[in-house]
Amino acid sequence: MRAKLSLLSTFLIVQGLFLCLFAFVANVNASSDIANNKLQQFNTLLKEAGLIYRSPKGFRETNVEPFYLMPHEKALISEDGKIEVRYIIRPLNRIQIDYEDPHNSAPHPNDLFEMLFRTLTEALAEDNYIISRAYTVDQSRKLFNAGWGSVAVFDIPKDSGIKFKQVLFIAIHQNDMADAYIVCLTNDLNAAKPLIKDIKQSLKFAHFEKGINMPNLNPATQ
Repeated sequence: MRAKLSLLSTFLIVQGLFLCLFAFVANVNASSDIANNKLQQFNTLLKEAGLIYRSPKGFRETNVEPFYLMPHEKALISEDGKIEVRYIIRPLNRIQIDYEDPHNSAPHPNDLFEMLFRTLTEALAEDNYIISRAYTVDQSRKLFNAGWGSVAVFDIPKDSGIKFKQVLFIAIHQNDMADAYIVCLTNDLNAAKPLIKDIKQSLKFAHFEKGINMPNLNPATQ
């Protein structure tokens, strides 16, 4: 972080970003309903974020259901209905941080990706145990053309409103471009492994800019 944030400051920033992200998606979805052109909206976000999307094999489009905790712009379902994939695109030029603290300067959107990853996974998992690993710089570049990437696996609480039990949560970041998330939902991640490789390859940055070195004692496997 460019400024060392207090626990209270961190909480306020994350709380504000949750509200910001929800409002952002609500506006996008409202515009989509009016224009009846969700594909164009998604493509606009991809362009702003500098991302490339390729539909994974064995999936079809499904409805984007409202979900306040983690609003998303695109959803796919496998042909057998056992895996759902959700895509969340957050161009950094759309993120505005309303921040007032006389002791710290406002954080830059480039500095929030790791905190957002932890906050989103913890909010979705609630009290369930989370296994998370950061990709190395080389892995992030090879897999996603990203400066940073991380992955988490955890169970979903029964009262979450999601019909699946397990999630594979991938986050990628490129400075001055975007944060993006691939959320793979299923009841059996082991059984889903044959399709997961293609799911990982479905979203990446168009160009690699610069690797972001972060402390990482437990690097992810590809």
